Amino acid sequence: MRVRALPITQIEARARAVVRVRRAAVSAQRPAREAGIPVANRGPVGRTWRRGARWLGTRAGQRRLSWMLVGVLIVVFLLVVGQRALVAHLSYHSEAFDLGNMDQAVWNTLHGRPFRFTNRGFDWFGPPTRLGIHVEPILVLIAPLYLIHAGAETLIVLQALALALGALPLMALALRRLPELPLLGVVLVAAYLATPEILGEALWGFHAVTLATPLLLCAFLALDARRYGWFVLVGVLAAATKEDVALALVPLGLLIALRRGRPCLGLAVALSAMVWTALCFLVIIPHFNGGASAAGSAYWYRYTRLGSSPGAALANLVTHPWLLLAVVVTPDKLAYLAVLARTGGGLGIFAPFWWLVGAPELAVNLLSAQTAQYSGFYQYNAMLLPVALAATVYGVAHLRAARVSARTSGRQVRLPSSAATPPPVLAALNRQIDRLNQWWSRRLARIPVAPRWMTAGIVVWLLVATVWNLAAVWPRAYGFWDAGAGPAPHQAQIASLLQRIPANATVAATDTLDPHLTDRTTIYLMPDPQSYQAQYVAAEFNGAAASERDADLRMWTAMLDSGRYRIVGVAGTVVVLERVGPPLVAP
Repeated sequence: MRVRALPITQIEARARAVVRVRRAAVSAQRPAREAGIPVANRGPVGRTWRRGARWLGTRAGQRRLSWMLVGVLIVVFLLVVGQRALVAHLSYHSEAFDLGNMDQAVWNTLHGRPFRFTNRGFDWFGPPTRLGIHVEPILVLIAPLYLIHAGAETLIVLQALALALGALPLMALALRRLPELPLLGVVLVAAYLATPEILGEALWGFHAVTLATPLLLCAFLALDARRYGWFVLVGVLAAATKEDVALALVPLGLLIALRRGRPCLGLAVALSAMVWTALCFLVIIPHFNGGASAAGSAYWYRYTRLGSSPGAALANLVTHPWLLLAVVVTPDKLAYLAVLARTGGGLGIFAPFWWLVGAPELAVNLLSAQTAQYSGFYQYNAMLLPVALAATVYGVAHLRAARVSARTSGRQVRLPSSAATPPPVLAALNRQIDRLNQWWSRRLARIPVAPRWMTAGIVVWLLVATVWNLAAVWPRAYGFWDAGAGPAPHQAQIASLLQRIPANATVAATDTLDPHLTDRTTIYLMPDPQSYQAQYVAAEFNGAAASERDADLRMWTAMLDSGRYRIVGVAGTVVVLERVGPPLVAP
């Protein structure tokens, strides 16, 4: 049968008629659909609101919202904390230790003199190399950034950015372990970015070890995802930030060997970490410190209460174990332990194995006589912070799994054990771990909190613990925070004056001016006697360290009285001299 073709105009007319009929039907049904909706929620805005509400009711919508909120938190951290750190430096509140010396070491590394720095003072009077103090190979990877901008500002921005981006692996780990609670991950990220530990890392100078914080969080994520190649990569980078960071990889390597069915890989990671640490402490640092410390480390003076050397300290602890209590059980150190326990809400107690990763660094801090190490601030917690937060993720996941299993199966908790079959010795050890794991899970299952209330309680406690920690450490942190409040008087004039010093000149400077002049081969920190050899001297005594101010003034007076220096310029309280005669001889 032949079909009659319609003209194009008739087809278009019929299509328009169908559209009009459908629109009329939709309009007729709309009042019925919106009968139960308040008038204020009708119309395009109301429909958009309802679509958003339905979207947030889905798991995918909550995850997208969570990632957007994490992005906002990262930006806020950079704009607030990162900006404070940068302004504090630009307004001449940064110091030679530890910003000027790190800046010079990176600058010299880029120019073919690896790890060279010439500041001497406080607790370092050894050879001009960072390797005599710390082993930080990662500085070699940082040095190319100075091709973009050479200066301490690059280190400050890098440090703040790295710490902020640590939120990403933390959030990803939370989503893997708590997929049904994506917004809880956001709260955990907010707690991470507001801890006093991370503020101390970001606001005080630059330390290569601060990069271990995001790198170890990446290591936890890679380990959880069983991406062992990535785990080894970020583990190596973390170990390159400081000589003792590799110790955190030892328990993780044992976990891979025992619980992941990869004994060769796990034991290789653990053994390599121990060998690298021993190489750093027993070979590299003693070789490069030029005998600056009889104990092999320039910082052993902080532990002399235990013994005159590491060997003597170990012998004393074996023969006099109560000495450990005398060193550790003090009000300040107990307060420090309380800050660490509240980090991440202390929820890692529900998965205590993960706390073992931070045990070496915790011992280093608790046994020290240096107050800064057990203050809850500064860079000394760079390894402990990621451990505490990863332990919180695993602890909450373990607690929820135990409680949900108890409610759905009559308290018969069965958490997964190692999937692969390891060698016989490891298999026997695995069985014991499984029994311990099951015993602990049964204890958690008896906690009388319903899962639906548990999440709200965890969120509230995380926020309370974070604020509590900030209040506890704020008296120490306030000075660093306030230093970045705004520009210093005569800041532009001071910067212009310092630029008059030739880039290839040897310089001596006081503490707060030092980091602005360290992009050169040689700089001396007053009152180091070597300062008399400098061609230029930049001094500002109001910001000088109180312990060194009198010595700085005596050296300054000797320079002026010698008649061998001329004043180049004055800006505010900063004075620059040029030496025009032979160097003075140190008294």
